Amino acid sequence: MSGTGVVSMDHVLVALGETKEEREVRIRSLFNFFDAANNGYLDYAQIEAGLSALQIPPEYKYARELCEVCDANSDGRVEYHEFRRYMDDKELELYRIFQSIDVEHDGTILPEELYEALLKAGIEMNDEELAHFVEHVDKDNNGIITFEEWRDFLLLYPHEATIENIYHHWERVCLVDIGEQAVIPEGISKHVNRSKYFLAGGIAGGISRTATAPLDRLKVVLQVQSEPASIMPAVTKIWKQDGLLGFFREPGPLVQLGCGTISGAVGATCVYPLQVIRTRLQAQPSNTSDAYKGMFDAFRRTFQLEGFIGFYKGLFPNLLKVVPAASITYVVYESLKKTLDLD
Repeated sequence: MSGTGVVSMDHVLVALGETKEEREVRIRSLFNFFDAANNGYLDYAQIEAGLSALQIPPEYKYARELCEVCDANSDGRVEYHEFRRYMDDKELELYRIFQSIDVEHDGTILPEELYEALLKAGIEMNDEELAHFVEHVDKDNNGIITFEEWRDFLLLYPHEATIENIYHHWERVCLVDIGEQAVIPEGISKHVNRSKYFLAGGIAGGISRTATAPLDRLKVVLQVQSEPASIMPAVTKIWKQDGLLGFFREPGPLVQLGCGTISGAVGATCVYPLQVIRTRLQAQPSNTSDAYKGMFDAFRRTFQLEGFIGFYKGLFPNLLKVVPAASITYVVYESLKKTLDLD
């Protein structure tokens, strides 16, 4: 997203209501906070410890990237003048994008302005997601975002502050870890390159689960042994008894995928009649004599006129949508990106 013209540090000071001296004190105080050992410089360990002390969630931490961006001469140390230069560049960058979103130029970002900016970037959000986004940034919960709140949200974010990057920075905290599985709140990341996410995630998930299936099989064999056992004898035993296929004995990744597909299809099929009735009740004209009198009347008349088949019209397209969506492939894809440092 382009800026709105030449921006100087004077504009930033006005937006923050600070003098140059007050800003200098603020930046120096932040540097001293990270430099808890009074070394006169920062390193990766100090930045990591400082982010932890600020109780920043792990999803928001970019300690190594922040250290690299600040360390202009790449000597492994961040001197104060390097830290100060980062702060200058980052606040100017954040002010430019803040101004580009603030189309009313009233010094605040309204939810509808944020929505329009995201939409222009190809990111669609529903009202609930937009409200969550604003809540993460809006510290005083007054429903609008000031530049100070915007700056505080992104000041330690070391990557370029495009609207897409800012969204994905916020989005990362919406991943919910539930042990061996991870889920994404409904609606998240349905906007950009959906087919690429599912294709890449599906391939990544299938390869990773299939590749690790022998280790899962070996783990089970060792766990059920009542006597002390070692790895190589267990591998030899599996090979002699079942050959190569013994390492992929169920419940393997393909079996698990099949069970997930079947359960998703069965569940969607069971509730589909309710969706049909709901749609018909919502779509019917309300001022006609043959309008349904209620849910039970809609069930009765649908059965009388169309039989059981009437409750399952459009089922196949619905299954094409529902079944693949239950596969968690996007989470695997995002995890691989993070592991391989491809962000």
